[in-house]
Amino acid sequence: MRRLASLLLLSFASFSLAQDPSKLPHGEHLPGVDNVLKVSPHVVSGSQPHGEEGFKTLKELGVNLIVSVDGAKPDIENARKYGMRYVHIPIGYDGISDEAQASLKRVMEDFKQDKVFFHCHHGKHRGPAAAAVACREGGILTEAQALDFMRSAGTSSDYGGLWKEITQFRPVPVTTQLPMLVEVAEVESLAAAMAKVDRIYDDLVLCEKADWKAPPGHQDLDPAQQALLLQEGLHESGRLLEDDQYDAKYRQMLADTETLILGMKKQIEAGKREEATASLKKVKAACSACHAAYRN
Repeated sequence: MRRLASLLLLSFASFSLAQDPSKLPHGEHLPGVDNVLKVSPHVVSGSQPHGEEGFKTLKELGVNLIVSVDGAKPDIENARKYGMRYVHIPIGYDGISDEAQASLKRVMEDFKQDKVFFHCHHGKHRGPAAAAVACREGGILTEAQALDFMRSAGTSSDYGGLWKEITQFRPVPVTTQLPMLVEVAEVESLAAAMAKVDRIYDDLVLCEKADWKAPPGHQDLDPAQQALLLQEGLHESGRLLEDDQYDAKYRQMLADTETLILGMKKQIEAGKREEATASLKKVKAACSACHAAYRN
């Protein structure tokens, strides 16, 4: 009864931004799916479905198509078992590429009559941003409604690149040849993901040299945001590992470095510049130790 009541609550009492953007509840936590929010009669967002229970919930909500913007491989077997199709469009925390936006537009054009569920890992940041951009492409949401939706989903203001996708939204040109949609996209290798982490670290070094402010010529670099992107980059790199790749020590080193970076972010936000500099040195030392043990 609790399951049925919860699903009925979402189906009949959930808000629809396209109809009434003033009513913004928090996301529903349904069996196997977290942070579920209804954007329109045909668009829903939330977390990655957890096991068969999550896919059963989506099926009961009337979902036909699942769009994952997460880097992890979609569970296409369970989706097929419950009569749903997957589309995989991986995006980062720093924003949505032109190709990914074009793919989102194709989703909205090819599946106008279907109920589409967008998800990332936790359903708070990348998933809602992708759903908002897709709905902007589909003419479902205004800019104000899209921003309200992301706030209601809990999208962190620290992910400036995701918010810019709405505030600086430019529709895909009508002359653009839209990409083919795939069930499982090729994701970047661990080496490529770590190379991206290295570039974010280099940007943090520039911020540190500018006394933990945006460095000259790089006014778009917010030190605290870059710290968070560094942590998320490491976290996503860890999720690219297969169960038989590397060992528990490597995974623990990644986790410990993430903790160091989050502590540094808090120091930056608190204006504790010397402590943040000391933490950045510790992060560098941790990365060097990991490289020596596993990459060099």
